[in-house]
Amino acid sequence: MDEQQTTPKNYSQPDDSASPSLEDTGHSEAEELEAHVASLRHSIEEANYQYYVKDNPTLTDAEYDELMIELLRLEEEHPELQTPDSPTQRVGVGPVQDVAQHRHPVPMLSLANARNEAELQAWHKRALNILPNATFEYVCELKIDGLAMALTYEQGRLSVGATRGDGLIGEDWTPNIRTLRTIPQKLRGEQIPEKVEVRGEIYMSTKSFEQLNEQMKDDKLFANPRNAAAGSLRQKDARITATRHLDFFGYQIGYIQGMDFYLQSQALQLIRDWGFLVNPYIQLAKSLDEVMDYCQKWEKERFNLPYEIDGVVIKINDLAQQQELGTVARDPRWSIAFKYPPTQVATKLLDIRVNIGRTGSVNPWAALEPVNIRGVTVSRAALHNEGDVQRKDLRIGDWVLVQRAGEVIPQVVKPVEERRTGQEEVYHLPERCPLCDTPILRIPDQAMAYCPNEECPARNLESII
Repeated sequence: MDEQQTTPKNYSQPDDSASPSLEDTGHSEAEELEAHVASLRHSIEEANYQYYVKDNPTLTDAEYDELMIELLRLEEEHPELQTPDSPTQRVGVGPVQDVAQHRHPVPMLSLANARNEAELQAWHKRALNILPNATFEYVCELKIDGLAMALTYEQGRLSVGATRGDGLIGEDWTPNIRTLRTIPQKLRGEQIPEKVEVRGEIYMSTKSFEQLNEQMKDDKLFANPRNAAAGSLRQKDARITATRHLDFFGYQIGYIQGMDFYLQSQALQLIRDWGFLVNPYIQLAKSLDEVMDYCQKWEKERFNLPYEIDGVVIKINDLAQQQELGTVARDPRWSIAFKYPPTQVATKLLDIRVNIGRTGSVNPWAALEPVNIRGVTVSRAALHNEGDVQRKDLRIGDWVLVQRAGEVIPQVVKPVEERRTGQEEVYHLPERCPLCDTPILRIPDQAMAYCPNEECPARNLESII
């Protein structure tokens, strides 16, 4: 992600920022559809790699969701295009090769998102369609913005600490995990199972995040607490991890041997009894109205928390009902994440300039009249490609709505058309590279434009023009 000072740094890769259009190229409609689906998969997989392995998100949540929703729709409408390795069938991306791997006995699934009450009700209706006579109780948990972990204990002692990875195989960071003071080396209490996997979230408090960036002010800063937590855990020297003040909230039992429980709320109590921190704001809800009340309450109060959240996780409490509901593709049917929208603020679009990336990609970015969004001064925002500017009808001199997408990446949402005066200027991408004066290359069916000069200084400098 971008640094906290909000300077864009070549967000887009040549083929990833947008799917090729299905314009008439002489190919059959079936071939065009197949190529479009392949492009969507490539874009999603690249975004997964950047997010899960590199800790460097290149798409906002909304952009990623838009790609995934389109791919899901096309695969549903055209089952012949479904493949076992499609990102709709997987969670994230596999571990980096130079770190030990850990296979999860039970897959660590991702969650489907609900962005409003209607989508939450639709999720509830789908569950009732499967269990029409059921009465559901819900566990509402704050969605901590951190790094998901699976901690394995054998005979009460910590044996493995692994990331989610692709949901099947994660990265084994046990030596680093052992440095976290909120993760017990040995389970407490009298009810100790033979073997258990406790799942939860490693996170960094906003105070620790600010202190860390202050210490690193002469180096590259972390963009946000989530990136700081992930980067601090993934250190080859565990002694560095030990200095980073990471914390852990337990929220689920992945599997267990030698003990039974029947409710998610019971699992949370067991996790507490074993010596883990469990988020104190978890709440049981008897109805969907109570769930919405909880979501709306924390949407207002989330900025008062000492850590960042990006929504609420809702789980059906009864494990037998969870088992009956099962999973679909990459998501459990018995749980969903209610995601909060980012904060939007109006400001002036002063200019549109370009960033020449290491691949030669020409990436427009917005120069903004500085505006404060949640304590961060935003003066620049990525625009990805010329098509993004045209699609949003952005003009130099416009008043525009700006948000920190996912509360991190600065993004221009749209122009405020009613404030136009007629003096605004339509933007056109430069015909020549501003650094080396080589004619800009446009490739049919690709969203990105390029400087084809391999000797262009931007290939090494990623200069902002």
